[in-house]
Amino acid sequence: MFSALPDTDLCLPGCYRDLRFSPAEGAWKDKKTLTDLCLPVLGTCTPCPFRAQCIRQVQPHPKKFDGVCGGRLWLDGRVIAIADGVDDEDLPLPGKPRAVCGATGGVAEHQDRGEQQCPLCSAFTAAEAERAAAEAETSELPVAA
Repeated sequence: MFSALPDTDLCLPGCYRDLRFSPAEGAWKDKKTLTDLCLPVLGTCTPCPFRAQCIRQVQPHPKKFDGVCGGRLWLDGRVIAIADGVDDEDLPLPGKPRAVCGATGGVAEHQDRGEQQCPLCSAFTAAEAERAAAEAETSELPVAA
């Protein structure tokens, strides 16, 4: 998975110089083709300790990156798939709050941009999870006849 350069202590991630993580423009033509090419290698990122560094170095959103970076599959700088077991802690913090923050649209925009949720969106996500749990609990109660 990880390799060390000869005669050094420098460790490299498993994706180092592996072109499957960022296929050339001519190798794919649409989202489905890119996904088919990259999904098989996406799981390589799950145990990788370099995910945050990878995202900082590649800067996938601002550079409109296409391929695998930091445990995520990106298309035109937007996240389209996430490796199992990868959380938001690797992602950069969001910039200034947006008008949609604190709602479903804000949560989706953070995910699309590949950044951590802002406090407003984190609170909204937690409240939605509580609401869904309470709703599920209510629907499991037996109905009196």
